[in-house]
Amino acid sequence: DDPICGECVEEEKISKDATSSTAAAAAMGDERRKRQFELFTSCEPCAMCLGATLWSGVSRIVCGATKTDAQAIGFDEGPVYEQSYEHLEKCGVAVTRNVMSDEAAKVLRRYGNEG
Repeated sequence: DDPICGECVEEEKISKDATSSTAAAAAMGDERRKRQFELFTSCEPCAMCLGATLWSGVSRIVCGATKTDAQAIGFDEGPVYEQSYEHLEKCGVAVTRNVMSDEAAKVLRRYGNEG
Protein backbone atom coordinates (compact mmCIF):
# COMPACT_ATOMS: atom_id res chain seq x y z
CA ASP A 1 0.00 0.00 0.00
CA ASP A 2 2.06 2.89 -1.28
CA PRO A 3 0.92 6.38 -0.32
CA ILE A 4 -0.64 8.69 -2.88
CA CYS A 5 1.91 11.44 -3.55
CA GLY A 6 -0.45 13.85 -5.24
CA GLU A 7 -4.02 14.18 -6.43
CA CYS A 8 -5.43 16.83 -8.74
CA VAL A 9 -8.55 17.71 -10.67
CA GLU A 10 -8.26 18.89 -14.27
CA GLU A 11 -8.65 22.67 -14.30
CA GLU A 12 -7.13 23.52 -17.67
CA LYS A 13 -10.47 23.71 -19.45
CA ILE A 14 -11.94 26.03 -16.81
CA SER A 15 -8.92 28.30 -16.28
CA LYS A 16 -7.66 28.27 -19.89
CA ASP A 17 -4.19 27.86 -18.33
CA ALA A 18 -2.21 24.95 -19.76
CA THR A 19 0.16 25.02 -16.80
CA SER A 20 -2.69 23.88 -14.56
CA SER A 21 -2.66 20.48 -16.25
CA THR A 22 -3.44 17.69 -13.79
CA ALA A 23 -0.55 15.40 -14.62
CA ALA A 24 2.00 18.21 -14.29
CA ALA A 25 0.51 19.39 -11.01
CA ALA A 26 0.45 15.89 -9.56
CA ALA A 27 4.04 15.31 -10.57
CA MET A 28 5.37 18.56 -9.08
CA GLY A 29 7.29 18.40 -5.89
CA ASP A 30 10.77 17.92 -4.61
CA GLU A 31 12.81 17.27 -7.77
CA ARG A 32 15.48 15.53 -5.71
CA ARG A 33 13.24 12.48 -5.66
CA LYS A 34 14.51 9.94 -8.12
CA ARG A 35 11.96 7.66 -9.74
CA GLN A 36 10.00 6.92 -6.58
CA PHE A 37 6.35 7.01 -7.57
CA GLU A 38 3.82 6.13 -10.27
CA LEU A 39 1.41 8.40 -12.12
CA PHE A 40 -2.00 7.03 -13.10
CA THR A 41 -3.87 9.32 -15.46
CA SER A 42 -7.13 9.03 -17.37
CA CYS A 43 -5.48 10.16 -20.64
CA GLU A 44 -2.09 10.10 -22.30
CA PRO A 45 -0.12 13.11 -21.04
CA CYS A 46 0.38 16.26 -23.09
CA ALA A 47 3.84 17.34 -24.21
CA MET A 48 4.35 19.50 -21.11
CA CYS A 49 3.41 16.70 -18.72
CA LEU A 50 5.59 14.18 -20.51
CA GLY A 51 8.53 16.55 -20.16
CA ALA A 52 7.77 17.10 -16.47
CA THR A 53 8.09 13.39 -15.77
CA LEU A 54 11.80 13.49 -16.56
CA TRP A 55 12.54 15.56 -13.45
CA SER A 56 9.55 14.73 -11.26
CA GLY A 57 10.52 11.35 -9.84
CA VAL A 58 7.82 9.42 -11.71
CA SER A 59 8.98 5.86 -12.29
CA ARG A 60 5.93 4.72 -14.22
CA ILE A 61 3.07 6.33 -16.14
CA VAL A 62 -0.18 4.42 -16.63
CA CYS A 63 -2.79 6.07 -18.86
CA GLY A 64 -6.18 5.25 -20.32
CA ALA A 65 -7.56 7.43 -23.11
CA THR A 66 -5.43 8.47 -26.07
CA LYS A 67 -4.11 11.73 -27.47
CA THR A 68 -6.71 11.37 -30.23
CA ASP A 69 -9.48 11.15 -27.62
CA ALA A 70 -8.22 14.35 -25.97
CA GLN A 71 -8.02 16.16 -29.30
CA ALA A 72 -11.59 15.10 -30.09
CA ILE A 73 -12.87 17.22 -27.17
CA GLY A 74 -10.70 20.22 -28.04
CA PHE A 75 -7.40 19.72 -26.23
CA ASP A 76 -4.18 20.39 -28.12
CA GLU A 77 -1.75 17.89 -26.66
CA GLY A 78 1.24 19.37 -28.45
CA PRO A 79 4.09 17.49 -30.09
CA VAL A 80 3.72 14.04 -28.54
CA TYR A 81 5.05 11.19 -30.67
CA GLU A 82 5.92 7.52 -30.23
CA GLN A 83 9.52 8.72 -29.85
CA SER A 84 8.40 10.76 -26.82
CA TYR A 85 7.42 7.55 -25.02
CA GLU A 86 10.55 5.76 -26.23
CA HIS A 87 12.66 8.56 -24.74
CA LEU A 88 10.90 8.21 -21.38
CA GLU A 89 11.53 4.46 -21.40
CA LYS A 90 15.24 5.05 -22.15
CA CYS A 91 15.35 7.42 -19.16
CA GLY A 92 13.90 4.79 -16.85
CA VAL A 93 10.21 5.72 -16.89
CA ALA A 94 7.98 2.73 -17.62
CA VAL A 95 4.96 3.64 -19.75
CA THR A 96 1.72 1.63 -19.92
CA ARG A 97 -0.90 3.01 -22.30
CA ASN A 98 -4.48 2.16 -23.27
CA VAL A 99 -5.46 0.80 -19.85
CA MET A 100 -9.26 0.56 -19.91
CA SER A 101 -9.06 2.93 -22.89
CA ASP A 102 -12.72 2.65 -23.92
CA GLU A 103 -13.92 3.48 -20.42
CA ALA A 104 -11.37 6.29 -20.06
CA ALA A 105 -12.37 7.79 -23.42
CA LYS A 106 -16.01 7.76 -22.30
CA VAL A 107 -15.12 9.67 -19.13
CA LEU A 108 -13.07 12.14 -21.18
CA ARG A 109 -15.97 12.73 -23.60
CA ARG A 110 -18.29 13.30 -20.65
CA TYR A 111 -15.81 15.82 -19.22
CA GLY A 112 -15.67 17.53 -22.63
CA ASN A 113 -19.45 17.78 -22.75
CA GLU A 114 -20.16 18.69 -19.13
CA GLY A 115 -16.90 20.19 -17.82
